[in-house]
Amino acid sequence: MNSTCIFTEEGYCIALEVIRRMIGTISVLSSIFILGLIFQFRRYEFTSQRLIMYLVTATLFDALAYAVGGSVIRTSVLCTIDGFYLSLADWGVVVWVCNITVNLFWNVVVLRPTNRYFEVFYICSGIVVPIFFGIFPFIDNSYGPAGQWCWILGTTTTGQILRFLTWYIPIWLIIPGLFIVFLVIIIKLSWEVRRWDPYNPASDRYRDLIRREIKPLILYPLVFLLLNVFPSINRIQNAIAPDNPIFTLYILHSFSSPLLGAGCTLIFVVNRDTLKELKWSNFRQTLLTRFNSRGKVMEFNAEGDVVERDHSVEISTPGSSPYTKF
Repeated sequence: MNSTCIFTEEGYCIALEVIRRMIGTISVLSSIFILGLIFQFRRYEFTSQRLIMYLVTATLFDALAYAVGGSVIRTSVLCTIDGFYLSLADWGVVVWVCNITVNLFWNVVVLRPTNRYFEVFYICSGIVVPIFFGIFPFIDNSYGPAGQWCWILGTTTTGQILRFLTWYIPIWLIIPGLFIVFLVIIIKLSWEVRRWDPYNPASDRYRDLIRREIKPLILYPLVFLLLNVFPSINRIQNAIAPDNPIFTLYILHSFSSPLLGAGCTLIFVVNRDTLKELKWSNFRQTLLTRFNSRGKVMEFNAEGDVVERDHSVEISTPGSSPYTKF
């Protein structure tokens, strides 16, 4: 039996490994699919879509940790690298969920559009914060086999302390904080909707802000919060009774943690504006205009045939996207 298995039945560990890798692989493919759509339709030109792009990139790296890392390498020196990478990837997702939530708060409650300085701050935090928390376990060489995956060792006092300082305590403070911020955002939105004057231009601008900038973003942090319910419960149980793991909690944990990439894909695809663009004719026209090197614009007539016309400038126009550019 595998000596690193935390259960008496090795089949339990195999089942957890299969679930973790399967969901991780699905999330990897899902994240690549979203990034492809963002670049295909040039969504990266708009702030709200760039924030989604950053979050999905973080989920891609996080899903890779679940799909590739784990039992195969946890008995080797590579387990230290895998544990460090998992710490960076997990914190990268957390930071970008927080950035999106802060951006929503700024747009909804403060009623100010996001400027480029905010985006620079978001990017810097997405790099600095994961590194800050990821380097601490190296102080005592605490990265190594940690149950079903590589992370911070739980067999030493220093490892237990580092687990709490670098993950448990921060994440348990962040998750309730996100819920509170979301509650404030929802209350603010509800209050503004009730006081709308249908003949006031400011009301139209606020509706437009909700439709274009807020609605595409608001579900991403919410899905993150929901997917962290069972991992948080399992981690609390691990801290209270480390020698008595509960298989059901580990099943739910292994299923939930790698699922964010697939969840983001579902949110992105079911968006009304995305559904309008997910047509073969749109893909075909975008590809032809993107890769046409002769300076000609490819269009389609009513019968679906390709028509070329000379054009010396870019075909995209400022009003062609359904999103407001901030």
